Amino acid sequence: MLSDFLKIRSFLIFTLLFLCNHALFAQRIIDVKYEQDQKGAYVFSCINNSYCNYILELGFTTFNNVKCDQPLPFHAEVKPGYNKLFSISAIDPQAPLLFKYNSINQKGCMHPVVNRDFTYLFPISPGKNAQVYEMSPDKLIDSASRAKAPVNKSTDKPDSASWYVLRLRMKAGDTIYAARKGIVNEIKDQSGANDAGQVSIGTENYIEITQPDCSFARYGILKKNGALVKPGQTVKAGQPIGLVGGDAYGRGSDLRFSVYYYQEENGTLNQANIPHYIIPQIWTKNNGKGRLKHGAVYISEFPAAVLNQETPTVAPKKKTKPKS
Repeated sequence: MLSDFLKIRSFLIFTLLFLCNHALFAQRIIDVKYEQDQKGAYVFSCINNSYCNYILELGFTTFNNVKCDQPLPFHAEVKPGYNKLFSISAIDPQAPLLFKYNSINQKGCMHPVVNRDFTYLFPISPGKNAQVYEMSPDKLIDSASRAKAPVNKSTDKPDSASWYVLRLRMKAGDTIYAARKGIVNEIKDQSGANDAGQVSIGTENYIEITQPDCSFARYGILKKNGALVKPGQTVKAGQPIGLVGGDAYGRGSDLRFSVYYYQEENGTLNQANIPHYIIPQIWTKNNGKGRLKHGAVYISEFPAAVLNQETPTVAPKKKTKPKS
């Protein structure tokens, strides 16, 4: 009985190693592992190699003589770094246990509560101006999409779209600033195609920053080697993060800024990582907070009230009366 158990266990481990380690040449974002503890239970864990939350779903295709301390399939958010998931153990310790599993994951949070009314900075040098163009499926949201889009109560206008990017006319080498604080999640700045004026859809250099409400901000198009920050770095609102690239698409250098989030679709993981865009409310000089208009020119301004929106406030210490 024991020899059969060891054979089955060895075969199972070999099969799992073959299935799970074929992609060792490229680091997986979510790396699921398990180890046997002193009591004989198998403790499952994962390493999230990203700098943002992911949703992990793990199920078993073979599950014989096994019990789990968590409901299955396992479905939860995993934070960056190490995450303990669950433990499985044999129902009958004298009999062999068999299990095989697979997993899928999705970027983002299970139930993101995105602050659509947050005030973003105009992400260029304070005092400088730039002409703005809205990039969306039909330049502006069409009437059908407008009717379905969430409405900002303060402006009575839609604040999301299926795809929405702001294009700011800039000069090559201009500095890009963080419009909101967050953690640098992804950087791509190795392509020189934009600087050479080549049509390079899909190869644009960019920086993606994870924001406190589980939304993401993307800044492009960067100059080759133009990132001024590193993955995993915490950045503050108004901090320089990169340099604008060259003459992309023959329309001149530009900064492309977008804000989006990911969510499950009807309880099913969005494995295609299709983002949901919001139309950001941006602060500019002489105009204050609001949606930027297509073709208008705006001046950047970094007021302290906007810079410090997410800075924790420290309560003043209570004065103690001197003892008499």
